[in-house]
Amino acid sequence: MIATHLLGMVCQDPTYDIEFVQQNVKDPFGFEISYHKACQSLKVAREQVYGTWESSVQKLPRFMAFLQKLNPRTVVEWLNLDTNRLGVQILHYVFWAFRLCIEGLRCCRNVISVDGTYLYTKYKHKLLVAVTLDANQQVLPLAFALVDEESLASWRCFLEMLAKHLLPYDDDRVCLISDRHGGLISSINYVPAFKFPRGVHRFCLRHVCSNFNKKFSNIRLKDLCWRAGVEVNARKFERIMTEIRDIERGSI
Repeated sequence: MIATHLLGMVCQDPTYDIEFVQQNVKDPFGFEISYHKACQSLKVAREQVYGTWESSVQKLPRFMAFLQKLNPRTVVEWLNLDTNRLGVQILHYVFWAFRLCIEGLRCCRNVISVDGTYLYTKYKHKLLVAVTLDANQQVLPLAFALVDEESLASWRCFLEMLAKHLLPYDDDRVCLISDRHGGLISSINYVPAFKFPRGVHRFCLRHVCSNFNKKFSNIRLKDLCWRAGVEVNARKFERIMTEIRDIERGSI
């Protein structure tokens, strides 16, 4: 009964919060439900409206096919694991890149930034993303991949797909920017497109500054680290570095 009462609210707002569930049950019905009961009711309501996590994964091939139909020449590549059951496979990786974004890279600087983020689902998959900047300093998404975890294998697969579809020619040159994830750094050794002389690898300045601040715990130094990283004038860069060294000496 509670789940049925919540259907309309969940339809309007998929992120409907658990705190509102308890209040919206108390107001019309006059009794309070436990946090656990509210969670279960909200879960049932969401599954009735949007389906289960399992059904969502099963719909993914149809979703990707429809994506390709509406966006001609969009690239989708699957890597599935076989099971002991005939015709049944387990989703391992899926990579996709919109054709317009691939072609748009030709009009952008040859700098690709990659990163991964958590998907807050039952199965805790990761979403890998590659982006670049256009001439207006706006982010252009290039490619995506759904993987089981961030590892050498998953990053290698993602970078190989990027090289295959975004950098198909031997004379393509690119700078890859990333954080210091061990699997990603190791995977670059297996993908020639991102190794010298075709490519160079640099670390994301935001992550560098964050790690710098963790070590020194000084906001002023963190700010100077950022300024040094974005500075293109050699004299100004040296001036900033001198200021960093002076602050460091003064703290000893």
